[in-house]
Amino acid sequence: MLFVILAALPFLAALLLMMVFNFSSGKALLISLCATIVFALFVWRMDLQHVAGYTVFGALKSIDLLLIIGGAILLLNTLRQTGIMQVIADGFQKITPDPRIAAIIIGFLFGAFIEGAAGYGTPAAIAAPLLMGLGFPPIAACSIALISNSTPVPFAAVGTPTNSNMANLSGQVLAAGGTVSEFTSAVTAKTVLYLGLAGIAVPIMLVAVLVVCYSTGRRMKSILEMLPFCLFSSVCFLCPYLLLGTFVGPEFCSIIGSVIALVLVVFASRKKFLVPRHIWYFYDKEKEEIIESRQVFSQIGRRKLLLAWLPYLIIAIVLLLTRIPALGLRGLLSSFTIGVSNVFGIQDLNYSLSLIYNPGLTPFVLVALGTMAAYHRSLKGSDIREIFEKTGSMLIKIAIPLISGMAMVQIMTYSGINNSSLPGMLTVISATLVSSIGQAFPILCPVLGVFGAFVSGSCTVSGILFGPLQFETALSLGLSTASIIALQMAGGAIGNMICIHNVVAVSSTTGALGHEGKIIRMNMIPCFVYVGLVLLLYALLG
Repeated sequence: MLFVILAALPFLAALLLMMVFNFSSGKALLISLCATIVFALFVWRMDLQHVAGYTVFGALKSIDLLLIIGGAILLLNTLRQTGIMQVIADGFQKITPDPRIAAIIIGFLFGAFIEGAAGYGTPAAIAAPLLMGLGFPPIAACSIALISNSTPVPFAAVGTPTNSNMANLSGQVLAAGGTVSEFTSAVTAKTVLYLGLAGIAVPIMLVAVLVVCYSTGRRMKSILEMLPFCLFSSVCFLCPYLLLGTFVGPEFCSIIGSVIALVLVVFASRKKFLVPRHIWYFYDKEKEEIIESRQVFSQIGRRKLLLAWLPYLIIAIVLLLTRIPALGLRGLLSSFTIGVSNVFGIQDLNYSLSLIYNPGLTPFVLVALGTMAAYHRSLKGSDIREIFEKTGSMLIKIAIPLISGMAMVQIMTYSGINNSSLPGMLTVISATLVSSIGQAFPILCPVLGVFGAFVSGSCTVSGILFGPLQFETALSLGLSTASIIALQMAGGAIGNMICIHNVVAVSSTTGALGHEGKIIRMNMIPCFVYVGLVLLLYALLG
């Protein structure tokens, strides 16, 4: 039992420090990494060379992900500084007078697009102020933005959460006799299946939260009359989401699926297709204020709006051209690699980076630089410097927990290479879970994912913390490792609805600071419902 406690202590320490003592995920995971190193050296008696080697290897594996995250953030900051993001925001403001439809278009669909392009808390921080501009109360705007930011999360920043967890699990996958590419495909297919089919309920939950919390009467009718439009919106997004995840890969599910859905749903809402005749407002007394606020919305020309969307359109096209194997560009770009062989002198511990193929460079950084060049007349030197300074500051905050978590898990994964004859740390923990929980373990998987995201603020970090443990336990129980990791990814995504970091971030952008507890309470039921639906799908489909 002592070894079980020591093996689990880095996980428990990270969660305790973030949840109880309000440590940032960076500080908490750095402390957990130090604890892991100490236990590896003095309890599992790994030699210093292997501990150092796997620590460095984990840090190197983080470079791929940091390039993607950095490129996505650089692009987002560029679009904000040039005013492009404001043009996109203004374009949404004249689509519909009904807040229920606005919640679906801006929160669910546009939020999914921003998640697919940038991720890392940006969708809620962008969508909530947009919703406030449409007359949403601050707390309602925060709640809608956070509930919406769930289904697309595993495929944020062109698949970074999924790809980062696959990179983190690569050693275990290879040891189990699989290939990383095949396992990634299997996990992605399962994740879109669980989150996609269960995600049909997300627009309905958005409408229900608005109507139940901000109506004085006619509640049931206001929800039921929206069901056709909710289901139509879900299908428009989730059909391409499912198809792309099943047949193409994790890069496209959110970003391309949301583009298709935005076009279809915006067109449908303009043509009043399935749109209820009754226009719902936040309490009857706010009707006049909302009508008045809509009269001052800016009118954006089609040409200006098209130019604003052009950077994202280029990104979508480049991603498609470079990710479809049949076109040949994928093989060409990924063939240019840099790397390190036998890291720290450890045989067959090799790292490689396909720099040009990395979406952080192609297309994010290239499109960001191209946008700066196109808007050079309106951008001052100080503006460009501010873009890079903001990007660097945000990237550092993300880099510390990512590097620490990746390094920690690599040490734990290979801690079976020791002089103590003890099984590896993850094996020790999984053996205990197998003996105590057994075949009921899948029920715990999405719950751990939610909990990890709740305290760390990241689906990626949640997967890095619990993915290897869940993989090992699934092997011991003879369960499908792809299904188990997909449940973890689904839980990590759903946890974004209530995760502390995102709630605080979105509250600060809407002036709702001090109401974080109310926002979390409002989102708890949708969170639990979504988890329940995912588990039901696992029970039915495996």
